[in-house]
Amino acid sequence: MRIAVVGSGSVGTGLAKSWSGLGHSVVIGSRSPESERIVSLIAEIGSDVSAAGLAESVVGADVIVLAIPWSAAKVSIATLGDLSGRVLIDATNPLANGLSLEIGHDDSGGEQVARWAAGAHVVKALNVVDARLLDGTKLDDRKVSIPICGDEAETKSLVSSLVGELGFDVIDAGGLEAARLLEPLCLLMIKLSMKKSLGSEIGFRVLRD
Repeated sequence: MRIAVVGSGSVGTGLAKSWSGLGHSVVIGSRSPESERIVSLIAEIGSDVSAAGLAESVVGADVIVLAIPWSAAKVSIATLGDLSGRVLIDATNPLANGLSLEIGHDDSGGEQVARWAAGAHVVKALNVVDARLLDGTKLDDRKVSIPICGDEAETKSLVSSLVGELGFDVIDAGGLEAARLLEPLCLLMIKLSMKKSLGSEIGFRVLRD
């Protein structure tokens, strides 16, 4: 599968490494794909990974992943062009200064992304996971749970499969409106991770029969 990962930060890089290692063709979308940092990053990852400009990176992609800071989301989505009918995984969180949410409770970043990317099939996923765990690292010998939400069952099934390949326990949290719950959960994870007594890496796990 051809996956366009828009963003070259820790989350984007982690996903590119993991999915390419599983045999997927990954393109990292960047504003400066020919910069020394990106060239070194691509050389370090190896496998079937390349870099391209934002608009170029999504050409021919089966799945597009938004893995950029919230402050750059609106402009980046506009740069990607018409996303009607495209599968878009939103891994962002609408974080504001002081560990708070810019959008929350009666709206969500996921829903805002869907409005900016009009016509795209948006699934909120991978926003509640430490970038260091994107290789599917288990904690306490258990898979980390990744809740996802979206409005199209077929698209969620595809995203669930891709996320599951990374070694996560995927939980269907419902329609895209559930992003209003998943994004605050990221804040909790960040605050807990700052308590070093809990360890350097933490994750959530849904226990069930």
